Amino acid sequence: MISKSTIARLLAAVVLLPIAIVLVVGVGGLLAAMQDAAGAAVLQRTALGLGVVWVFAAICLLLAVAADSLRETKDPPP
Repeated sequence: MISKSTIARLLAAVVLLPIAIVLVVGVGGLLAAMQDAAGAAVLQRTALGLGVVWVFAAICLLLAVAADSLRETKDPPP
């Protein structure tokens, strides 16, 4: 049984992680423009890691919603 709070947390992660990724990439671009190659590389790797976490959260959300929909029993139409 998948709790509604788990689905809500996964949904929040799927919605908010792309925003965080864009911010990290933007700051990384700013650092690259300021010729801070090391800082830009760190933020580029961080954005990549957040992207992997986002894909994982999206897959988990898909599976959680699918499992939750299979659990619900509905009466067949007459």
